[in-house]
Amino acid sequence: MRTIVSIAALACSLVACGPGPKPGGNGGDDDGSGNPDGNTTTGGDADASCGAQQADIGVMNLGDPPDLLVVLDRSGSMAEPPMTFPPTFTPKWNIMRNGLVSVVTSKQAQIKFGLLEFPSDDLCAADATAEVGIALNAAGSFSGYFGSRQPGGNTPAHTALTSALAYFNSIPVNMAGRYVLFATDGLPNCGGPAQDQASNAETVAAVTALFNAGIPTYVLGFGSFASPTVLNDAAVAGGKPKAGSTKFYQANNAADLDAALGAIAGGVVVPSCTFALASVPPDPNNVTVTVNGMVVPRSTAHTNGWDYFPDAGSITFFGSYCDTIKTGAMTEVKFVYGCPGPVIN
Repeated sequence: MRTIVSIAALACSLVACGPGPKPGGNGGDDDGSGNPDGNTTTGGDADASCGAQQADIGVMNLGDPPDLLVVLDRSGSMAEPPMTFPPTFTPKWNIMRNGLVSVVTSKQAQIKFGLLEFPSDDLCAADATAEVGIALNAAGSFSGYFGSRQPGGNTPAHTALTSALAYFNSIPVNMAGRYVLFATDGLPNCGGPAQDQASNAETVAAVTALFNAGIPTYVLGFGSFASPTVLNDAAVAGGKPKAGSTKFYQANNAADLDAALGAIAGGVVVPSCTFALASVPPDPNNVTVTVNGMVVPRSTAHTNGWDYFPDAGSITFFGSYCDTIKTGAMTEVKFVYGCPGPVIN
């Protein structure tokens, strides 16, 4: 599972952290540290002042955004609360809405999200018309969908997954990757000539067809009534099974759901070694880059470390650091500038 690298860029104002008293300081030793208020030594409230100037300037991974189509169960059982202890009276639909809108909002610049519901009527239909077309910045469209749609009908999962493939075939192929998130709370049905039978085999076959077309599927079971056998089989067929005996992502409450959605979104994004900065450092030579708390050397020769490219407003990692980013093993990268000497957190 790949993890999105988050970069926090920390700015420290030279007024607050540079030589001389900070604004409002009288230069006296009011804190008893032996140092005048506002100077840059590593004691007293000077450190706190420097730390207080931290600000996230915004950094975007420049890897191409992949497609992720959410194939969402809208059946009548989604109107029921999940069976949890302590109990909750919040419907699964509302919990799913909050979880999806949250993850789309946080990842909408890195993933092209779309949504296709099942059923699309209140019975057993699931057409290939996406309720939210795959696109960047889709959070508003997801919110709008949930604002006008409620649960109802059966669980034609196999029809919806077949329609997902038809939808992907109707739009250009995204070379950065195409994925499906199949989210359901119950046993697939709407099978047989009279649409009154379970459709386990048909559901797994539809996931297999997606995988054979180059579209892996993540499987999410929400609630205790989700069928583990068919979802395990679907997760394996989709090419994105979890380790362990439970191959699909299991969620029984809001916290589980948020964790599952975050892990799936993190697995979809392929990190790039180049990151765009929303603002530039005032002095590129007065910068510290850390990875998981460890300082990374600057490599102007572009062999092993990082370098800053002012024309592009970006930083790029090279060598072993780039290799590690691509594996998803880097969980925190900080780009710190503006403070002379080591930054005190």
